[in-house]
Amino acid sequence: MSNESRTHYTIEAAGEMKQEADDLRFKYYKLTMALQSLSARLKSDRARELMQHGVSRRLMLLHRCVDIIFDLFPPDRVDKLTDDDRLNVEIALHAFLINVYGVIENTGLAIGYENELIAVNGKDGIHPNNANLFKAGYQKLLNPALREYLTTTEIRSWYKDYAKNYRDAFAHRVPPYVPPSALNDDEAREFSEIDRKLQQLFPQHKYDEIEKLQERQRSLGRSNPLFVHSFSENAVPLYLHPQVLADFNTIEQLLNIAMKNFLVSGPSEDTAEI
Repeated sequence: MSNESRTHYTIEAAGEMKQEADDLRFKYYKLTMALQSLSARLKSDRARELMQHGVSRRLMLLHRCVDIIFDLFPPDRVDKLTDDDRLNVEIALHAFLINVYGVIENTGLAIGYENELIAVNGKDGIHPNNANLFKAGYQKLLNPALREYLTTTEIRSWYKDYAKNYRDAFAHRVPPYVPPSALNDDEAREFSEIDRKLQQLFPQHKYDEIEKLQERQRSLGRSNPLFVHSFSENAVPLYLHPQVLADFNTIEQLLNIAMKNFLVSGPSEDTAEI
């Protein structure tokens, strides 16, 4: 069996993803410059801090997490990851997911403070916990162009079914993980048969036989570029590499639209042509 037939992606798709991951640095630099330009014009110190030290730092982490994932687990890799490498990929994935959510939260808060929508120093306004870009009540207060984008089916589904779903699982329930291997039908049957034998051997303390069977079990399969949280919640496994690339692109799109429409009363002058 050729290596190509044992990979989850075609050679062409793997190459395109590796190139896209390399190109993310240009998107990251462009976003960073746009954020600095916007931040310099904000009146609210709190909004400026959230964009400069919240969103900007999170973007840096998102970019680095993609680099780590693609370095440790290239999309054309066939051999299984070592336990150490797989755990490091999961650590990068966890950091990526929480910071995707954090960019959204920071941006919503910054818009709220800059437009004096949030209650501060006894002034009327909403609670900071309600300054969420995807809460219907808060969306009514936003720039119409930004509100129109946030209420599209595509971005609403991405937030509800993926970004918030995986963030909540990570924070409160079963954390997302990368399975150690992918098995074909024959390998799956052998894996199950070894499991059955191991259950018989453990009570008999036959450790030499147990070790040989476990070693054989570990040798089965190939790399598995999926991640998921809880099967009991019917979580859908997702392909790791295209998902993190798509997420970065979604955050790029969301930020560009938010920066252009940061002010409730109209477009932000400095970001109108981003």
